[in-house]
Amino acid sequence: MHRFKKLADFGKVNDNSILVNKGNYTLLQDIVPPEELEITDTIDVAYQPCSKLKATLRPYQEEGVKWLVKHNQNQLGACLADDMGLGKTLQTIATLVFSKEQLIPETEVPKTIKLDLFSDPLEIKTYLKALIVLPSSLVFNWAQEILKFAPHLTITKYVGSDRKKIVPYLETYDIILTTYTTLSKDISILQKTTFTYLVTDESQQIKNKESKIFKAINKINAIHKISLSGTPIENSLSDLWSQMEFINPGILGSYPFFKDHFKIPIEKHQNEDRIKELKTLIDPFILRRTKEQVAKDLPELSEQIIYTEMLSAQEKTYESQKSAARNLLLGIDTVSSNKIHIINTLTKLRQLANHPKLLDTQTEEPSGKFKDVSSYLETLVKSNKKVLIFSSFVSHLNLYQEWCKSEGISFVSLTGQTKSSEREKIVHEFQENDSIPLFFISLKAGGVGLNLTKASYVVLLDPWWNPFIEKQAIARAHRIGQKNNVMVTRFITKNTIEEKILKLQEQKQHLSDEIIDINTIPDYIESDLLELLK
Repeated sequence: MHRFKKLADFGKVNDNSILVNKGNYTLLQDIVPPEELEITDTIDVAYQPCSKLKATLRPYQEEGVKWLVKHNQNQLGACLADDMGLGKTLQTIATLVFSKEQLIPETEVPKTIKLDLFSDPLEIKTYLKALIVLPSSLVFNWAQEILKFAPHLTITKYVGSDRKKIVPYLETYDIILTTYTTLSKDISILQKTTFTYLVTDESQQIKNKESKIFKAINKINAIHKISLSGTPIENSLSDLWSQMEFINPGILGSYPFFKDHFKIPIEKHQNEDRIKELKTLIDPFILRRTKEQVAKDLPELSEQIIYTEMLSAQEKTYESQKSAARNLLLGIDTVSSNKIHIINTLTKLRQLANHPKLLDTQTEEPSGKFKDVSSYLETLVKSNKKVLIFSSFVSHLNLYQEWCKSEGISFVSLTGQTKSSEREKIVHEFQENDSIPLFFISLKAGGVGLNLTKASYVVLLDPWWNPFIEKQAIARAHRIGQKNNVMVTRFITKNTIEEKILKLQEQKQHLSDEIIDINTIPDYIESDLLELLK
């Protein structure tokens, strides 16, 4: 019974047979004796780098492409979960270039479509038809990378108010770039096309199984699916279920089954058998390499924490707010309607730990952290260093930008308000202009899609609940192309919620380490409220 139980959990009865999802083939290795089990690849085309790819792949990148190609040939979904900065975009483009080479030319030119005035009417065209779904901030980056590494591929951007003019021609492009928001709005249009590839970048965007984006993405008809994410588990194991359901539907069973069988036993009871079983199921479909493993030539990354102290008036205000927060939170039940109260209250405490002005713009109360950070930045500027400064609060960044103006220090900034068309210009200005030492970036807006290798210092002004978001920020500078050692400095205000956030990260990050070797924390904020407010 023990040996065959997994067949009951994951198999389906069909007449007198039990059918197992192709993606669950690893289960059979525990059930059937090796001499009786023969699992062969349905297709095995050896990958060779294509001459049309305008890039030389590093050995680990070539391995990544081979891995993606093999999964695609066997019509199995794949999640490339390499560390940020290791070239997931390039590996994907190389895979698409190879796949385009393998296409059998169509027997006729697409009807009613005139491509250009000078093309040979007898020339047979083939189109890859790969739909790549991205956060809006990455559309420009992807277009630039494709033009750079695979200029022979035809691309279009399915975004903006005029996008529906492209609909009749969708099948005449190798690559169609769109955003998660656009796909969600236009799902009734896009689901009418069968795409050869469906690629999701920053795929943690589909983590919420109840979201419109998750439901829409799973309605797209595609032969091959690839998800790209440095954070397949961002908050809890639910994120992992969503990722795997997208690339290989049914591989982890229904969500209620997954919750009872894996999520609760692992997150609440650290059940070793269930961790091992889940790892066995997902291992073949998630490729995860860290910088430490593969990019041996990357310069050294050093990290330090500078603990700052609140000034007396600031501390008094903080303690008063904390007492009010305790009284409020301990007096309410934790049903979902109150989550907004919890978030708002914790956010106020985080703001106060940074600077009283974040809560009251009129106050003249000073901040201990502000004094320490501005002194540190002044030293770096005088030493001609280039620095990235991240915060989860745009208003916090604004305080330092005002300081820069008063001190005559040049800077650039990027937040959620920055137009997509401006991002590249700002990045180029920082990268190429040595007279601009500081780049202020909001954590959410600038955590992905930026290559800022001219900076050798990264400053994190305040901690975020999920350390993986911080790792993404650090990877803007510590990535391929960086020539200098990178120093990361976190500023933490002592005896505040910021210290508690660090401890919470340390306590919870073991979960995904055991499953897919990723450092993150489950979404346990509510259950740790008492600890946070001590």
